[in-house]
Amino acid sequence: MNIIFLITRATLFFIFVATTVFAQQPPTVPFAQRQVKFENGVIGKPLIFESATPRNFEEIIGKATLRSVKLDGQLFVPTGTEAQAVVILAPGSGGVSADHLKHAQALTSAGLAVYVLDPFAGRGIRSTSSDQTQLTHAASAYDILAAVRMLAAQPDIDGQRIGALGYSRGGAAILLAVHQQMTRAVLGEGKSLRAALVGWPLCIFQFEHALTAPTVVRFLVGDSDNRTSPAWCQAQAMAMRAKNPHVSIRLFKDAYHGFGYSFPLREFPNIQRTRLNAPILYINDQGAFLDLHTGEPIPGIDQFTYAKKLGLAENVTAVTGTKPGQSEAFVEDMIGFFKAHLKP
Repeated sequence: MNIIFLITRATLFFIFVATTVFAQQPPTVPFAQRQVKFENGVIGKPLIFESATPRNFEEIIGKATLRSVKLDGQLFVPTGTEAQAVVILAPGSGGVSADHLKHAQALTSAGLAVYVLDPFAGRGIRSTSSDQTQLTHAASAYDILAAVRMLAAQPDIDGQRIGALGYSRGGAAILLAVHQQMTRAVLGEGKSLRAALVGWPLCIFQFEHALTAPTVVRFLVGDSDNRTSPAWCQAQAMAMRAKNPHVSIRLFKDAYHGFGYSFPLREFPNIQRTRLNAPILYINDQGAFLDLHTGEPIPGIDQFTYAKKLGLAENVTAVTGTKPGQSEAFVEDMIGFFKAHLKP
């Protein structure tokens, strides 16, 4: 009976959002092919771009020849005659959801364009929730920078005011992408994201040298998250702040994974994570993971393959969702952050 109740609540919630935020489409229709119109009148424009699927960070930083892939998403531009600041929205392991579109709508209502990126459909992936090895985090980080490159060339976008918003896996991708080691390799010297906000990201994979200036970075983390450790994110924020004063972190009290979404707490089975007591796994400036015990580089390995090799990966039942007031506080923080750092 409890299962039936949860399914009913989830179904009703989806129907409500689908009819008020975007035109309801069959679930088999790829996101970029859906007709999406926000309540504020902003209509999505499908936009395809070329990314790649690197096997590890070494291939990106070493500028290896990468296997290209066409990815898509939708660009939402509020009414205006001047070039717009834009936020790249990177979803988590489950792909684009109704909550992501609600957040995109809120940002467009605040006068910011939003590009909602679909990192999975172009690769034939539905979700990485139960198996993160389907797609490397190196590829996800590359997607962010490839989207920056594409958006900077759009006539209605101000290429100097591009930000990024990521959740869980998407947040981890952004945290890796903002490092100078990555931006220099993909965007070129002196180019970077203006601002980045990440919600409940996976912070276990970190660059040994946290060089993120001049990007303004903000972490929004739940202290009760049992899908990713808030302690990893606190450590990463402090490491970044040593070289970049524009890094901040907010720890939400009694908050779980996905506390910024609008559905109540519920359990999700078969979620792949790294053990919450696992040590941080570091990456050197050339993109190689460092041996956990010797500090020596291990060439040619990607992050979850390494985590599994060390026995740090596991599949569990994890709690995700929000408690009263948390979703609203997340959205308020999100809008305030991007208005402060992307608006003229």
